[in-house]
Amino acid sequence: MAAPLDLLTGAQDAIIKVIRDALPPAQQGMVRHSLEQDFQPPFHLVGDISLEEAGGKEEQLDEGEAEIHTVYRGSDRRELLALMFQLRLATNNALITAGIARYRIQWRGAIASAAGRDGVTYAGLTQIDIIAEPA
Repeated sequence: MAAPLDLLTGAQDAIIKVIRDALPPAQQGMVRHSLEQDFQPPFHLVGDISLEEAGGKEEQLDEGEAEIHTVYRGSDRRELLALMFQLRLATNNALITAGIARYRIQWRGAIASAAGRDGVTYAGLTQIDIIAEPA
């Protein structure tokens, strides 16, 4: 087997690309892997990503999961839910080749909070499954 590829960094890049490509141009900047200090909602933040070996001795095949945090500030939680539904559409059995690897990204589930203490900030968590392998 050849030396393993960095599929973890590629997974982050693939997730961001799949989501950005599904959003209108004005919303593509909402998808991030980090936030600057005082960055304001709305945003989709790619959070924890985990991968583990699922292939045999002669092949690299990684399986795992990722979390995407969505935060919205406004008077109606429906706006948060609409943003989260965009994630579902973008990650519903998505296939992408990014660099030297292929990724299958599949929406698994989501949960949305009630308003925070300020009464206008809502947060949601979307979970996706990932299968990654060299292209």
